[in-house]
Amino acid sequence: MTALHLSSAIVRSWTRLYTWRLPTRTRDTRRAEIDSDLWEFTCDRETDRGVAPALHVMARLIAGIPDDVSWRASHVTVGRTPMRAAISVATAVIVATAVWVYAVTAPVDLPAPVPLVKEVHVYPPPPPPPPPPPRVIRRTSWTIVIHPAPQPSR
Repeated sequence: MTALHLSSAIVRSWTRLYTWRLPTRTRDTRRAEIDSDLWEFTCDRETDRGVAPALHVMARLIAGIPDDVSWRASHVTVGRTPMRAAISVATAVIVATAVWVYAVTAPVDLPAPVPLVKEVHVYPPPPPPPPPPPRVIRRTSWTIVIHPAPQPSR
């Protein structure tokens, strides 16, 4: 099911809701008008443009709700049962509008954006280790060698 078919189904459901409990002829005529409008919109499209047509249908639905309720109110008779239907439809419209407004205006926590510049910390290399300490020669014993004195030359 494409997005356009889904949005058309939502429009048809809304039409069934606000034409509920009307005289059969009036109800069927209004539903046929809406179906014809949806069919023309679907068939008049030149190419499939993704979700744009579906959003257009949903925008028309939201913008047309006051007109639909007004149309429904113009078909209400003074009797008790049709008035109850009008009140039910008006309540459903108010609730649906409130849910939609809440869904549109609810804050959304977005992830932090990826930085455009990456920080790279470069430090100089560490100094070389110090030279080892000088070796200490430890003597445990001493040997004394006495050389004879040199002989005088004659």
